[in-house]
Parts: sequence; structure tokens; C-alpha cells
Amino acid sequence: MPKLYVFAIGGTGSRVVKSLTMLLAAGIKSNYEIVPIILDPDAAAADVSRTTRLLNNYRQINKSVNPNSSDSFFKNKIESLGDVVGAATGDAISNEFRLNIADLNGGTFRKFIDFNLLDTTGNNEALISLLFSNQNLDLDLEVGFQGNPNIGSVVLNKFTDSQEYRQFAQNYSAEDKIFIISSIFGGTGAAGFPLILKNIREGIVQNLYFENLKNAIVGAVTVLPYFKLDGDGNNNIQSSTFMSKTKSALSYYHTNITSNKSINSLYYIGDSANNNYKNVVGGSGQKNDAHFVELAAAMAIFDFADDQTLSSVNGKVIDPKYKEFGIDSIDNNNPLITFPNLADATQFMIKEKLTQLFFFNLYLENHLKNEFKAPFADNNPKIDQNFMNNQFYSALSEFLKEFRIWLGELKRNKVGFEPFKIQERIDSEGNIVDIQISSQDIFTLLNGIDKKRKSIFEKLKGAGSGYHILTNKLNDLAKGVNFSNPESKLLDLFSKATKASINQELF
Repeated sequence: MPKLYVFAIGGTGSRVVKSLTMLLAAGIKSNYEIVPIILDPDAAAADVSRTTRLLNNYRQINKSVNPNSSDSFFKNKIESLGDVVGAATGDAISNEFRLNIADLNGGTFRKFIDFNLLDTTGNNEALISLLFSNQNLDLDLEVGFQGNPNIGSVVLNKFTDSQEYRQFAQNYSAEDKIFIISSIFGGTGAAGFPLILKNIREGIVQNLYFENLKNAIVGAVTVLPYFKLDGDGNNNIQSSTFMSKTKSALSYYHTNITSNKSINSLYYIGDSANNNYKNVVGGSGQKNDAHFVELAAAMAIFDFADDQTLSSVNGKVIDPKYKEFGIDSIDNNNPLITFPNLADATQFMIKEKLTQLFFFNLYLENHLKNEFKAPFADNNPKIDQNFMNNQFYSALSEFLKEFRIWLGELKRNKVGFEPFKIQERIDSEGNIVDIQISSQDIFTLLNGIDKKRKSIFEKLKGAGSGYHILTNKLNDLAKGVNFSNPESKLLDLFSKATKASINQELF
């Protein structure tokens, strides 16, 4: 299967990949294996840590998916660059999703460029002093570029000299695609996007020429400002500069990316909501709530992957495309998005699949232990307490908890996205630790979507409600079917049962 390499740059890149992973877990299909490559100098950033942990759990769960199943949760394969290289060459490189940048081991920018070793009698030191202020030179790189794309472009250029980038170029085939995620108003993303694209279009990596890379089909989402930061004038990063940085970057992109036809599809997205985040300069404290803008940016990746009309010749794009994302309607007095607010195409992509994963999640969390004697669970291979104690189920439980937290964060953010009727559970520090629901009839938990009206005959038939409907579907679908193991049985049965139940009760 061809591969879609997703370069996720900075904190926004990691958060978009988190939303992408949720959509893939829900079963939204792509004809590509997804290879996330997270580029962030801040190794301790909580957003990066949460995303890499999510990806590792997904990768473990995916190993148990029945390869013959056409429609299953966690169906799409997610691999690290190390997985790809190891499978192709047998070379052992890191199987982590975040890649290290050579020589970036903490310290200041001054140390990174060996400023003190420059020839003081020549012009090198004078030139550096002209391009970078003392504040720039003394910037601590351990927590990123802190809104300085001029520094980011120098540091990130080291990535193209790395063994990982060379192996990426060597393994890139003509059937593969590339997608780049970045914000435009900070330091890491604004610097990383044009730099990576430029190196791809040159097709030369460490003095070797790669024609497939030069003519790659490349898409990108550039995320415009969609939040503000608390703080005062003493903070290194000021949201008051976001718009001016965005205008400057857009002007640069127009000259060096769009006008010279370097990008096949470029997606723009942002939001003007007054949504404030804590002004935390990197590290474990930089943990922002999930935002609908990031979910929409993740949907752009599927749109790009499905477009088979894109082409590049001699490093130039034929008929580039530029797209924006919008919603169908919203109440400005109550900016909360539900499924009915979305355009038909967006609903078609995510409504059923996210609802399936939501119901699967609720059943496992609240009801599965009550049904160990039901035929679907009791027949071999058994789904029982021993199964719930194994490593697969532990990874699945951790992933689904992160899914619930993600839904809670999307709800309380601005603009909020609340497709389901949920209530956040919050700890003493204000973090969402889980969600809770108010009804055991799971088919009443969609905002703006009512259950189908049933005829008198259907009511007399007594199919039950909520979890009982889903249990009946599971029992019916399990009849006469042989499963190789309980892991693939769980994923396959619940994928089919949630879809059938939703079609019967809702859509």
C-alpha cells in the first residue's frame, strides 16, 4: 500500500495529528498507510507527548485488526518512519514518531551555531550580529523557537542533514504522497513548512538526487491564528503579534510557494474566536485543549489523500489547488458546533464514524462486563475478564480514554464542538480527566439528532433500547462466524454492530 508521509511541525502539528488519529481509529478510510513525522525541538512538550503516546497505542491496537475486514475500527495502518525503513532495508533506526534534530541538545541558539568560534577578525560574526539580536542568540532552544521563525529556519535545516531524512528520501516512491501541517503565526511551523517544501522540490538530499521526491504530490494545511495567549509584555510569545506574523508569512508564501507552483494543494484554516490559552513557554506545561480547527485540519488530510487529479513535473505543480474550510451554519450568540451545523460533505465523512466509536467506547466502559454470558462474548474466542486484563485491552482502554478527553476538550473550547451530550470531569488543576453521560439510552446522546420514530409494530416487537439494542446486534452478527482471536473479534463485531444499530435507530 502506498504511504502518506505527514510532517507535523510544532505544537499545532502534533495536535492536528491527534485529531487525525481519532478519525482513523473511528474507521475513516484512507488508501494510504499513514506515516507521521513529528518535528518539534521541544522534546518535553505535553502536546507532543500526548500525541506520541496515542500513536503508539494505535499502532499496538492495529496489529490485531483482521486484515480481511473491509470496515473496522483502527483499520488504517499507522507507522513510524523507522517502521518503514526497517521493513524496506532492515536498517535499525528509531521507531519513534518524533524525530530528533541533530545537535539540538538544549542550550542557547548562540551555542547551536557555535557563535563563539566564529572568526572575530572577519565578517562572519558581524553578519550574524546583524541578522540576530542578542535576545535571539541567547534564546533557550530546549523549549522551541518561541515565535522566532528566523531561528527556526536555521535549526530545522539540520533535519535535512539527518540520517532519517536521507532514509525518507530513499524510501519515497512515486505512489506515495506528502502532507505538511504547520501553524503560520508562531516560530516552528512558520519556519518549517517552507523549508521542508523547498528541500522536497530540490530533490537533492546529501548530494544524492531523488526524482520521486522532487516530483512528489505535496499537500499542506497552514493554520492561521485560532487562539490567543494570556500574559503580559514580559512574555517571549505575544498573541498581539500573531496577525502581523501571519501577514508577513502569507506574503512570503505567495512569493516562494504559490507563485512558483511548489504545492499541489494548500488548505487554509483559522478562527477569530477570543479563545485564550495559558502562555506557557514549552515543556510539560504546554498542554492545550483540542480545538475544532485542528479536527478540520485533520479532515483536510483525507481530502488531499482522496484527490487523484494532482500531478507534478520537473519539480513544478500542474494546476495547484487552494482550499478553505467552512461550516454550514452557526449561532454567533452560542458558538457551539454540532453535526447538523456541518456541511453535508463533512457530515458524510465523520458523523457516522465518530458516533460508532463513541458508542463502542461507552459500551466497553459502562456495559461490557454485564454481558460476558451473552452469546457474542461467551462463544470462543471468549471476551471475558481475562481478556480485559491483557495488553491489547489495556492499550485500547488508554486510547479510548484519550478519545473521551478529546471530546471533552473540543466541547469546552471556543468555538466548541459538541456532537454528543457529555459532561466533562475536571481535576483540581482544571484538566479534563474523563467525561460522563446522563442517559443509558445511548441513542439519545446526539445533539440535534433525534431517534427515528418507530411504528407500533416495532415498539411491540420489544427490541429494547440503548445498550440492549447493541447487544442484540452483536449476538446476531456473531452467529456462525469463526474468529481467530478475541482482539479481532471485538473490533470487527463492534464495528459492524454499531453501524447497524446507528442505521436502525438514527440515520
